[in-house]
Amino acid sequence: MAATFDRTELPSGVKVLSERLAEVRSISLGVWIDTGSRDETPAEQGLSHFLEHLLFKGTPTLSALQIAEGFDYLGADINAATGREHTSIYSRVLEEYLPQAIDMVMDMARNSVMDSGEIDSERQVVLEEINMHNDSPDELVHDYIANVLWGDHPIGHSVLGTEEVIKTVGRDFLLDFYHNRYVASRIVVSAAGAVDHDRLCELIGKRLNDLPAGVTADRSASMAEPVAGKLIARKDTEQAHIVMAGKGLPRKHPDRFALSVMDNILGGSMSSRLFQRVREQLGLVYSIYSYNALFIGMGMVGIYAGTHPTQAARVISLIEEELAKVRDGGFSSEEMARAKNHIKGTLYISNEDSGSRMNRLAKAELAGGEHLTIDEMVERVESVTIDDIHRVFAETWDAVGLSLAVIGPFDPDDLSLSKQL
Repeated sequence: MAATFDRTELPSGVKVLSERLAEVRSISLGVWIDTGSRDETPAEQGLSHFLEHLLFKGTPTLSALQIAEGFDYLGADINAATGREHTSIYSRVLEEYLPQAIDMVMDMARNSVMDSGEIDSERQVVLEEINMHNDSPDELVHDYIANVLWGDHPIGHSVLGTEEVIKTVGRDFLLDFYHNRYVASRIVVSAAGAVDHDRLCELIGKRLNDLPAGVTADRSASMAEPVAGKLIARKDTEQAHIVMAGKGLPRKHPDRFALSVMDNILGGSMSSRLFQRVREQLGLVYSIYSYNALFIGMGMVGIYAGTHPTQAARVISLIEEELAKVRDGGFSSEEMARAKNHIKGTLYISNEDSGSRMNRLAKAELAGGEHLTIDEMVERVESVTIDDIHRVFAETWDAVGLSLAVIGPFDPDDLSLSKQL
């Protein structure tokens, strides 16, 4: 079954994708820019995220207050997010107010004033966000493991950037960064809901058809093999925050569906091996889960656990034991069937939300254009075999040495991984 969406590339190079849902009255709209922390030099670390904040601070025709009041008047929400490879501005609006919402969103994306006073004011906001992040060890430890795995590669840098860059960056530098990244060749507009594709293209074209094409993002400098290392950050916390990680798969890898099944069995659900053993049977953690991150040309697998510092070494050992059990004994058909059903349910439920469908359209386009329907994705999941997930385990968790990052009241030599994996 072909994917049920419409796609148009405007004369400027901006790509517009939409999926009509007859049963809803609202539209989830997103403007996605193919730029993120991965695309930043050391002197630019954090500017993608800083720029995302500044888009809300005014255009030649709208002040920051007018932007906020305008979306409230429409009964719409407006937000934005920055990741390692993408930046997005997204809104959900009633069908009759789509033209006004597009006018404001496109104005924000294209015509941000970057007023010096607003830059200095928002600079303090972003610095406070960095401080808040640094005071959240369960979040910060994921930055640490990325830095261990990827070293000097920019994908290992924090999306929030560094205080030094945020404190010192000037308006001219920010404007150059803005004009080089927010260009037609890097922009995807996606929408799902009560949307008419031709009308959507017409509305966007009025705003973006004369936008410069610019230069596409260059992701050729990938790092297929992560570094194996360790980072123990001493902090007087009530919990030890632990992440173990290793080599993953790149975004378009044909085994990515087998990876999701394997991950679900290992630590991606309440019935998973890690959750049942470490939390339910032994009561050593409140939170433990596995996850994976797929990037263009590279990827990672990870396991997070939070436990009392006195139990940190034991929890690390237990995680290693579970990984060793998979390596030596594999998974069962029953586990695989349960994981497949869990993933299928998650996919079908997410498909009932227009925001999820809008996100899926944009991410697939930015990843190279393999658009799959939910039914096609479920077929890929169903076709995964035991041999597939065993092969993926060998290609990921068992492929290279693992890395460890821990935040807690420890010295560097207090915790380590064994040599068995």
